[in-house]
Amino acid sequence: MGLFNSVKKRLTIQLIGVSLEENGCNIQVERFKKSKMTYSNRKSFSIESKEVLSKEIINYLNILQSEHEQTYVVLFLNTLGQGAIPGCDDDIYKKFGIDKNGVKSVCIDNRFTIYASLIDISWADRVFKKVGLDFIFSPFLILNAYIDKDNDEKEVKLYILNTNNGLTIMVKNARKLLYASFFNVAKEQDLLLEDFENIETQSSVDLEEELFDEFDLDSSEVSDDMQELNDEIDYESNSEYSRLSGKDLRFVKYLDAALKEFYDNDLYDSQFITKVKIYDDAGMHKDVVKHIENDLLLDTSAENINLLNMVIKVAKEEVLSYA
Repeated sequence: MGLFNSVKKRLTIQLIGVSLEENGCNIQVERFKKSKMTYSNRKSFSIESKEVLSKEIINYLNILQSEHEQTYVVLFLNTLGQGAIPGCDDDIYKKFGIDKNGVKSVCIDNRFTIYASLIDISWADRVFKKVGLDFIFSPFLILNAYIDKDNDEKEVKLYILNTNNGLTIMVKNARKLLYASFFNVAKEQDLLLEDFENIETQSSVDLEEELFDEFDLDSSEVSDDMQELNDEIDYESNSEYSRLSGKDLRFVKYLDAALKEFYDNDLYDSQFITKVKIYDDAGMHKDVVKHIENDLLLDTSAENINLLNMVIKVAKEEVLSYA
């Protein structure tokens, strides 16, 4: 161990986890010395748009960073242009219709690849330009961290990370990834990549065309598929779902769409799912769990979590791995 790393381990390390949602920003601060937590605090801010941080948020983050030299700001990325695919070889990008030059990707344990569109990364850098970012974490990375705490059972399980803004899905057989998908449940979607329609340098039409070129999708085909799904199940008029909020209704709809994709698309090794584990950071309605258990006939368990706790835990492991 070098002298610098030895000194670094003795310094206070401050980690700031940030989750940016449609109308709010959650920030958790934790400080560690010799790997032991010495301080923890959480604050929430209202925002008018995900496109601009308020002066209050910028000042708060910059003051925190000025107080401790070893500070790391970590963003939980919950935008649509990202995913996870089985394997780490170069040919998987072509197989899944992904332009490798249009994404930033990371191989996880030689088992699967998580990626985010360069547009996502550009958006994050622009929004946090006056603050700075040290890490941008994919929801798949965070969900996988929860999964790794689970028993390494040799069975096919559906894992769900439920947050205020997003629905993250991974289907795994033990440590092997079979399927993954991410949806924005904060607003109605037709599975198009809409989160970046307000980027200053592009019109929404140009951006949509670029994203579909990037992921080799046809927007009219995706829209038709979702309309077909909506025609099959009219969730809003179904009395079974009358107690659900719009967000929970979207959760049910997008989950059903994801499972249909997993079982019907030849791209995936569609093994039969036996269990569901939900990590819930958003207070899921009990009828959503009932839907999974009764309609999908799956053994389901749910665990309440604090998302930013795990974001900081993963960041801490990353920072200390270099110390």
